[in-house]
Amino acid sequence: MPAIVQAVPVAPRSLWLRRGVAIVVLAVGLVAATLRGEERPLDLGVAKHLTWNNRLFEQVDGVTFEMQRPHVSGERLLTGDRPWESWQLGGMSSLLHENGKFRLWYGVSHGIRNGEEYAVAYAESDDGLHWTKPELGLVEYEGSRKNNLVVGYSSVVGQVFVDPNSPEAQRYRMLVAIYPHQPGDPPRYLTLLSSPDGLRWTAPEKNVVREGEFALDTQSQAFWDRDREAYVLFTRMGPWRQVGRSESRDPFRFPPPQHVLRPEMPVRADFYQAGVTKYEEAREAYFALVPVFFHPGDERGQPTDGHPLLKFRYFGNEVSAVAPDTLDLHLFTSHDSIAWQRRGDHEPFIGLGPDGRFDSRSLYPGVGYATVGDELWFYYSAYNCTHIESLDGDRPFEKYLGTITRATLRRDGFVAARAGHAGGELRTHPLTFTGDQLELNIDCSAGGFANVELQTADGEPLPGYSLADSDRIYHNNLRKIVSWKGRSDLSSVAGQVVRLKFQLRDSKLYALQFGRKAQDASR
Repeated sequence: MPAIVQAVPVAPRSLWLRRGVAIVVLAVGLVAATLRGEERPLDLGVAKHLTWNNRLFEQVDGVTFEMQRPHVSGERLLTGDRPWESWQLGGMSSLLHENGKFRLWYGVSHGIRNGEEYAVAYAESDDGLHWTKPELGLVEYEGSRKNNLVVGYSSVVGQVFVDPNSPEAQRYRMLVAIYPHQPGDPPRYLTLLSSPDGLRWTAPEKNVVREGEFALDTQSQAFWDRDREAYVLFTRMGPWRQVGRSESRDPFRFPPPQHVLRPEMPVRADFYQAGVTKYEEAREAYFALVPVFFHPGDERGQPTDGHPLLKFRYFGNEVSAVAPDTLDLHLFTSHDSIAWQRRGDHEPFIGLGPDGRFDSRSLYPGVGYATVGDELWFYYSAYNCTHIESLDGDRPFEKYLGTITRATLRRDGFVAARAGHAGGELRTHPLTFTGDQLELNIDCSAGGFANVELQTADGEPLPGYSLADSDRIYHNNLRKIVSWKGRSDLSSVAGQVVRLKFQLRDSKLYALQFGRKAQDASR
């Protein structure tokens, strides 16, 4: 079969000349604007933007940005009920929600060869509540392939993601940490596995991070970032426990990670792993559910501030830790995955459950989320033992049976721009957009409301789009179309440099989007 060659039309010389002149004029204009101190407008396009994005707002009066806590379901969705799973099910897991199916890859540590080795298992669900562990016939365990294991050699599951740049046979990627099977094997390292279906995985080949100091006894992550048009990787680094990041165009060769998340007092509370997820619903939106490990001792591991030592036995040896020795999940957000902001003033995003319940001592995040209707669903692992108790070999594992459970959140609802009863205002930086209507995710209380004004780049109301023309917004809306005297069409303003001004009272604003009517009709 002859090769197919696509013909590319060649523009006349005069057209290229005109284009070149236009580019030069635009560049000169931007440089001149920069020299005059003028802002380069934000290009919002038609994408959704969350109000947590620090780049959006120039003026904030009477408005605070408040973390919103999800609803913890208290469900025990998956537990270690198979011989190869043990009590330590989960701890590290990765979720994809594809074509209505929930797919979960999770770590098990009963041991394919001996008690402390790891493997990766797979579960799936049609509703996210009732899960099956299919017999896949892929990995042999104690002479049988009747199990749900997908990776059987010594490994720690990182993240499963779909790689849009790879051929179909390598559509799925899984970042794993490989541990040596026996003396003489190479040291542990990070690598990427590939799969056509998320079940049949290639064997590990090479280390994807060739230099740098980082830990592999916890969950590392990698994924394709459409905003940055690159692969990004997160892993744990020292000293103590911090989060490092690396970026590369080649998924099999990352430069040494650099610190991006550092705990304020690492000796007393450090960051056990990254827990980073790209929020695909919006542009410039990343969140991290970081398990913060509280062990308030000094550099020598000795207790401070009256915190007692906890003592246990680990394979016959006495070990100790400083109380409380617990972990819960804290929210960090970013617009670029490099600069992070802690939310909630050290309040957990997902906190520990009541004393004695399965989630009362330690929580570890899963990677990924599912959008279900107007909610976001998060899956994470929970335990009723502290960090050091998990090493206690003298206690029955049944007491500490691990659980993968769920929490739910309003769509886009991580952080709210909130105005109280006294009211408040927000004004954006200069921006451009390409849609034809403005849509808001906003929750106005029974007595709350909002008004919106379109302004010129200089801050003057655009005729017909002033606060006086604005149709007041009431109620709780996930997709409220903004209008001015009944008119919502913004096509005549698209492409102009404008600002947005919001007047809020007893309201929470989560997201804004200059969308298109066709997009709205297709939902």
